Amino acid sequence: MPEKANIILVDDHTVVRKGLRSLIERLGNYEVVAEYDNGKDLIEALPQLDIVPDLVVMDLEMPVMGGRETVKELKRRGITYPVLVLTLETDESKIIELFKSGIRGYLPKSATAEVLRKAINDVLTTGYYHDEIFAKAMTYEAESDANMLHATEREKEFLRLVCSAEEPTYEQIAQQMEVSRRTVDGYRESLFTKFNIKSKTGLVLFAIKYGIVKLDS
Repeated sequence: MPEKANIILVDDHTVVRKGLRSLIERLGNYEVVAEYDNGKDLIEALPQLDIVPDLVVMDLEMPVMGGRETVKELKRRGITYPVLVLTLETDESKIIELFKSGIRGYLPKSATAEVLRKAINDVLTTGYYHDEIFAKAMTYEAESDANMLHATEREKEFLRLVCSAEEPTYEQIAQQMEVSRRTVDGYRESLFTKFNIKSKTGLVLFAIKYGIVKLDS
């Protein structure tokens, strides 16, 4: 029998956290090894942790230190625990910002148990979870160079611009690439088709996973 995956929960609502723990441990070969009320408590406990977690499941909005700040602090300390965020946030630009800051997946708090199971499994096995299905992009073998042979140089350039900190519109990307808006739409649709991606968030996550863009420092 494979070893259990060790999971840490960070949520300021005790009842929610206890219920989530019970649910997660019923969903698969998972064990919740620690629980914290907020990101600050997690950060302060790190030196005493006896077990390296395979995954941190964290609420986005918490008092003292929320999910965004916690992910940034983990990165500042060079700690690379995969983080799956639970959130009510639905704004695409803010979700993209979360992925660029270093999270590995996000789930709406209304997600079903089966979706939670898939999210945990995807992060543990492929490194990332996103709610749209782009299995080709996420399950290729690790040879990213070979994988990216499927994307042209102009498509990679388009991806880098899509992911840039300035967050340009498609019209602005067309201007920077010195092509028509129709051509830019063609790059987008080609990537959507090649890798079964369905949104801008999917494009950004794909670019992060395969090193086309670097995560925010």
